[in-house]
Amino acid sequence: MPMRRTILISSVIVSLLVIPVVLSQRTSRAELRFQEAHRKETIDGDLKSAIVFYRKAIGEAGSDRLIAAQALVRMGECYEKLGDTEARKAYERVVRDFGDQKVSAEAARARLAILGGSGKEPRARRILADASGVIGTLFPGGGYISRTDPKTGDVLHFEIATGETKRITNRGTWTDSGEPTDADEAFSRDGNQIAYSWQAKDGSYQLRVRNLDGSGLRTIFSDKEYVLIEPLDWAPDGQAILAFRTRDTTELALFPTRGGEDRVLKSLASAWPAWPHRAAFSPDGRYVALSCPSGDAALRGELLLMTANSRNQTVVAGHPAEDELLGWAPDGRSLLFLSDRSGTWDIWSVRVSEGQQQGEAELLRKDFGGGEVLGFAPDGSCYYRTTLNVGHLYTGEVDLTTGRVLAPPVRVPTRYLGFIDQTRWSPDGKSLLYISQRGPIGPQFNTLTIRSAATGEERFLTPRLRFINQTSWAPDSRSILAIGIAALESAVFRMDAESGEASKLVGGDRFVPRLCPDGKTLLFVGNGPVLMRRNLDTGEELELAREAWFYDVSPNGREVSFFAKGSVQIIPISGGERREVFRTSAEHCRPRWTADGRSVIVEVHGKGNPEIWEVQAQGGTPRKLEVSVPGLESFTLHPDNRRFAFAVNEPAKSDLWVLENFLAAKESKTVSVAK
Repeated sequence: MPMRRTILISSVIVSLLVIPVVLSQRTSRAELRFQEAHRKETIDGDLKSAIVFYRKAIGEAGSDRLIAAQALVRMGECYEKLGDTEARKAYERVVRDFGDQKVSAEAARARLAILGGSGKEPRARRILADASGVIGTLFPGGGYISRTDPKTGDVLHFEIATGETKRITNRGTWTDSGEPTDADEAFSRDGNQIAYSWQAKDGSYQLRVRNLDGSGLRTIFSDKEYVLIEPLDWAPDGQAILAFRTRDTTELALFPTRGGEDRVLKSLASAWPAWPHRAAFSPDGRYVALSCPSGDAALRGELLLMTANSRNQTVVAGHPAEDELLGWAPDGRSLLFLSDRSGTWDIWSVRVSEGQQQGEAELLRKDFGGGEVLGFAPDGSCYYRTTLNVGHLYTGEVDLTTGRVLAPPVRVPTRYLGFIDQTRWSPDGKSLLYISQRGPIGPQFNTLTIRSAATGEERFLTPRLRFINQTSWAPDSRSILAIGIAALESAVFRMDAESGEASKLVGGDRFVPRLCPDGKTLLFVGNGPVLMRRNLDTGEELELAREAWFYDVSPNGREVSFFAKGSVQIIPISGGERREVFRTSAEHCRPRWTADGRSVIVEVHGKGNPEIWEVQAQGGTPRKLEVSVPGLESFTLHPDNRRFAFAVNEPAKSDLWVLENFLAAKESKTVSVAK
């Protein structure tokens, strides 16, 4: 060890030994515990009893992070004198969870260095095996994963060290004037305020700011023309908020927190929310980094860097791959980002100076995967959540005339473990279509799977679309319809079932597309929801029914069955009178015609297990099929009216992880994390 480093470590140790116990004039219970522990350690020489009292001081410290950090270091020294390996764990916890306590953190690092570990080697450690209820972002300063409760407006702090959730009660108003949106919130750099998106009762989208306890509430932006607004980051001085808002296009804008006009920094002509729009201020507030679509026909995102007044926009770490901003390094000299440029999802960094890239991008963490980064702590640790989606495909046989099961459902193996959705037999009965959803929106996470009915062999289609959903077969069984997102727009696409080549049928807000046998008539659901018919040759559109989301077109293309207002109804595709064929109190039903057009199979989702009913199209007594499996989804009957398939998806499994000492933080600052 170099002499200079030895002297530095020794001086830190000595300084710790002479640090006076910092007590408030009103001594807390934790401080009293600390005093007792300190007496037993230094005067009585009873190290084991001292450890007991230090541990009590830590448990009772609450928000007093100074006492907790000092007690951990002292406890580590007691363990070290006893020759107990628990010393290392105490020091590592200080480095991991109390990086904002500079003296204690540096003392812990010094002790780790002497024990044979500097405390700065990156190491992945699972914090929580079941993190399904841990939602939010890393709180400024670290220590908590935080969010607001959408029902009450309370701020929820999940304490990483203890696993306990603390609540800051909202003492202001909440849902009396509207409701929160699904957009994430953003905490100010000092952790005292929060910005969030709100939809008022008059339909306008608002950007609101308040203190954590609900006081000081004010609306800094409100407009009915916008359909979404999402706060991303606060300026370091707290004077402005960076947010995306969407109208015809998506805009990155700056909103003053104390009055003044908002300012658009950049307009993005892309299909929100399919691209990972992320942005963050640099630690000094001079620059803004963001990730957004590249602007060309390629399905990729890129990193942009600009001054806070939107000047001198430049691409950094440019590459024909998918790049997604994570945030700034604490010293503001590097940008951190995810990229698949090596063939896997990895964490990279690129150095920047005065708004310009310096050198080539460097690989920091290989095979990071699809983890969701929650934030970077002041000590350089990266907190993230991993999610495993597991779905299963089942097949069986049923006698449609009696409702009895002939062959009980059995699980069949599939290539991917992800959620299985939208199972559907082809009209010719030769193939089973379903989507394998292995993660969030992205070109690599939505895979069309076509399974052979004869052999069970799976083949996969990867259209050049970023997102695929709401699939259906074309009547000829040679192509597939779906809504999809290309580089700069969302639309209804038709994909070749062999090559996966996609061609646009029609753009705009049109969902759940179905093509009629004539090849010219398209059914879809518009905003409302409203069931619509469109002539693809002329563009003429006709409204068929309101409040109808789940529907299906008959094999001959003459009628449509749909679920609305508690009943399954059938209406001529040309319009006209409708007839009710099935009524239920269930929340929703999904009707699908049988291949012969005589019946509608209704998948009912109510309070109990999903149920499958056979309903005569011309009226009659509905027949319940003896197929009732917990979690059943996407039931589909083969054209032979005998074989069937469905999916069962397990609850997503989430783990909370920390990549300890991922960044060598030179200062005790919170990393600006992009959202």
